Amino acid sequence: MLLETLYPLFLILLFSVIITKSKYFNRSEIGSPLLVLGFLLKCISAFYFGYLFNKNILTGNDTFNYLRNSEIIYSSIQESWLTYFKLTFGRNWHSNPDSNLIPYIDKMDFWYDNSNYLMVRINAIIRLFSFGIYNVHAVIFAFISFMGIYNLYLFFENKVFNKRILQLILFGIPSIVFWTSGVHKEAIVVFALGMSLYNTDNLFSYQYERKHVIRTILGLFILGSIRIYILAFLIPLYIAIILSQKISFPKRTFRFYAILMIFLCIISLALIDTLIPNFSLFNEFIVRRTHFLRASGNTTFDVITNFNSIESFFLVIIDAIINPFIHPFPNESNLFLVFIASLETYLMLFIILATVFSLSYKNLYKNPYALFCILFSLSILFLIGLIVNNSGAIVRYRSIAIPFLLIGLCLLYKPKENLQIETGAIIK
Repeated sequence: MLLETLYPLFLILLFSVIITKSKYFNRSEIGSPLLVLGFLLKCISAFYFGYLFNKNILTGNDTFNYLRNSEIIYSSIQESWLTYFKLTFGRNWHSNPDSNLIPYIDKMDFWYDNSNYLMVRINAIIRLFSFGIYNVHAVIFAFISFMGIYNLYLFFENKVFNKRILQLILFGIPSIVFWTSGVHKEAIVVFALGMSLYNTDNLFSYQYERKHVIRTILGLFILGSIRIYILAFLIPLYIAIILSQKISFPKRTFRFYAILMIFLCIISLALIDTLIPNFSLFNEFIVRRTHFLRASGNTTFDVITNFNSIESFFLVIIDAIINPFIHPFPNESNLFLVFIASLETYLMLFIILATVFSLSYKNLYKNPYALFCILFSLSILFLIGLIVNNSGAIVRYRSIAIPFLLIGLCLLYKPKENLQIETGAIIK
């Protein structure tokens, strides 16, 4: 019991010292105290995340299944370290594994699920020194997520006019801090996104090093392994940014970018379906949608389940656009957490709508990064709306999309003094 308390606290102290002393965490204008505070908030969220699942307040239990499966892999060390390495780093989706792996595979849940098995792999590595203590895994996932958020901040820091708002979005919005901190996929998705975008930005700034290439490839690989649809949206949109900067059409930036984005998205989707054996994004969409329609939970709501008429098809599309922004409703559950999540949802919706109606859309045509953020986030939100009919799952999944939407709107904001400087009318 003492070890279960002291070990996580020791790791929190160790990571806090790293954040304070490391040159890596001193590249931004954010002071060390604020960074440490951001990390502590993520640790508290990760602990609370596990507590809520342990008390069955949150359902699904994947967070503990990842640890249980990693414990099975760790137990293979008693037989052979080679067995452990095969289970942790070898292929997991093939149908004819080595005979000595079968007893362990039969005990696990995720061998044939590449996305979930990546989570098992990560926890199996952490298990080597965690002594099986959940909160040790929670602290490490919180730190991994914090690194991703920090990389996202570095990526956007010099692209926005108000860095305080950027800090608030990435480090301060409760649902984003909470859902991206626990022992779950969102922490790894944020890490992979931050690593990919920040290092890719360095690659095309002509200040890159070999490490930026390696980190970009690693980030994209992790992202594709855990959420391939996010990778399918990310790559064409970011390539469109690069090309729009290399091929200058000042008066046609929006049109050029939109056409390029659609063209590259089609190619990206076709390549994924062609290059990955036995995989289809459309089939994956059907499987995921069917899973949610068949499942039940505290915050499940009714949706149209078929596309057998033009009217139903359009109603499904409308629901897919609206649902990710308006759920959860305050009366969907008697849980206080749902009520709090609902308040935050409508506060963010109000901020988004107020910002949308107050922006100058001429800035949208001139800022490919704003277009990237808005289209990337809306693509994810639309897909969530098509697939998910559970408010709790919507809140968790959209924690990846909402920061990009808010940042995209921030990128469009220009203070009056900056507009005056651009036009040459500087007022002293």
